[in-house]
Amino acid sequence: MTVYFKNRSATGSVRCALIVAAGLLSLTVAPSARAQMAATASATTGGTSIEVTGVWIDHTGRGAIEIVPCGTRVCGYVYWVKDAVSKQGQPLIDSKNPDAKRRNKPICGTQILINLVQEQAAQVGHVWGGGSIYDPEEGAMFDAEIKLKTANELSVLGYLGLKFMGESFIWKRAPVDLARCGPPRI
Repeated sequence: MTVYFKNRSATGSVRCALIVAAGLLSLTVAPSARAQMAATASATTGGTSIEVTGVWIDHTGRGAIEIVPCGTRVCGYVYWVKDAVSKQGQPLIDSKNPDAKRRNKPICGTQILINLVQEQAAQVGHVWGGGSIYDPEEGAMFDAEIKLKTANELSVLGYLGLKFMGESFIWKRAPVDLARCGPPRI
């Protein structure tokens, strides 16, 4: 699946693509395990807990990212993709990764959201930023911010330097029975 971010400048428009892709296998995470991970990285307002962690379907409906705690931050990994193999019938790999050692690794499990820090929840809502989002289609990184709109909607903003030059999309919380594309992360 591809997520597009438009970056406008005085000289024109640059269109940056963000792909989230993975193979589809039949492994799943138990709902209780997801709930336990979510409790670690939740945003709380007025006694109501709304978690950014969990599995989110992107705006195209063709892929999903699992957002999990990574220390005091959150990170996201490819969890599921609708089309598991390339046109040649091969499992999708991270072929454009700038790190040559990672170019033959499966896209499934690839880290997409990197080190997002919760911003002051009481002042700005359920916002995580200061991190980045990886585009395996281009082998490029972009600045990123995620914000809970509701318990089941997540706004994902990708940008280069200035937020107002980016574009955001709404991801929807995935059903608990969505099949994972590979073995659970340890």
